[in-house]
Amino acid sequence: MHKASNASSDSSSEEAARAQLTTRPVTTRGSQSTMLDGVRGLAAISVIFSHVFLLYYSEVHYGLADSVPSALAMSIFNSPFTFFYRGGAAVLLFFLLSGYVLCSACIKKAPLNNNYVPMAASKRYLRLGLPVATAVLIGYLGIVFNAFPSAPAGINNFLDFPDQQLGFAQMLRSALFGSMLFGDGNFDYVLWTISVEFYGSLLVFAVFALTRKNRMFSIVFCTALACFLLFLPKAYSLYSLFFFGAALAYIDFTTVRRLSTQQLALLAVPLLLTGCYLVGFYETSASYRWLEPLTVLYQTLAPRADPSVIYPALGALCILVSILAGAGRHSASEPGSGAKLLAWVGKLSFSVYLLHPFVLATAGKYIFLEMGKNMYSLLACLLVVFSGTYFFSYFFYKHVDRPSTKIADQFGKRLFMARHTG
Repeated sequence: MHKASNASSDSSSEEAARAQLTTRPVTTRGSQSTMLDGVRGLAAISVIFSHVFLLYYSEVHYGLADSVPSALAMSIFNSPFTFFYRGGAAVLLFFLLSGYVLCSACIKKAPLNNNYVPMAASKRYLRLGLPVATAVLIGYLGIVFNAFPSAPAGINNFLDFPDQQLGFAQMLRSALFGSMLFGDGNFDYVLWTISVEFYGSLLVFAVFALTRKNRMFSIVFCTALACFLLFLPKAYSLYSLFFFGAALAYIDFTTVRRLSTQQLALLAVPLLLTGCYLVGFYETSASYRWLEPLTVLYQTLAPRADPSVIYPALGALCILVSILAGAGRHSASEPGSGAKLLAWVGKLSFSVYLLHPFVLATAGKYIFLEMGKNMYSLLACLLVVFSGTYFFSYFFYKHVDRPSTKIADQFGKRLFMARHTG
């Protein structure tokens, strides 16, 4: 009798939770999922462009060159069309997408399973940590087998990755906890972001667990917290993206999608263009100098606010909102070739992100050293780095990334099964 009353109570509480939390349609599948995967994949491509350009023409990033600047590179730097190689902004988009996807999964699954949130949090370390540890091992093996050619003096310091003096003990530390907990990027310089991704994920789970019973409060709380963090120093402002993403997960875009095609285009296209413009922000670029009075204004109130995070973060937010407003409007029983390509690029994005530094530090470095710093060398490097990265990423995804998801899922399930049986 006691068990029956408990079951009835659980059932009613689950129904109440569904009524509160599922006021928007669950659209994590279909065209929206494909678009989000595609955005993640395009962001990974942007990171590759960023690092290859940094190797050859650093002035496209900073407006400054190691030697004589390229006129073409300076023209690109001062243009409003730099979004396609802004790797730092792409990382912010990764964080924003993580906040949205993780919170969306909680909204959908937590009302059906009371253990979902702690289970998802418990398996996050393995989900990220196993591919990260493998990437660290690859970096170490590259050092052991002298796969990374040394750069001559006077060449961009970016070519000096990785430090050839790194040893086994350092590799073990980085693989087990250094990268995940402290952002150790000695063996793979993109791993500075992994600790932010890990802690940001846990924060999303924690905030959802605390605020899940009230949808409007969740939106307001996540938005307010994100805005507060955004104007702190970079070490903290990066976490604002996770909360912006979580807030978006609660918002119902169904009404927007019911607009006519023309009305939706008038809303989504300007947002997308504004987002692309803002993610290319750099203070000294001629295309962004008009923002200086606004920057001075908010820095009087928040002196340690970082414009290199604020504007690209707002740009990433505009891009995601434009996609959420338009995606899912039309459904198709069979996805087209474009949708399949977007899904494939997104599926490999984490593997691409982890592996491209090694392809650039080996094949890319050889091309740079043999052909010199010129346009033909740059094009050859881009071709080799992209093709090599995606070739190896396919196998990395198949044998490391995808299995790590399954291992993490099994770990989470067994952990909570053991807790209940215990």
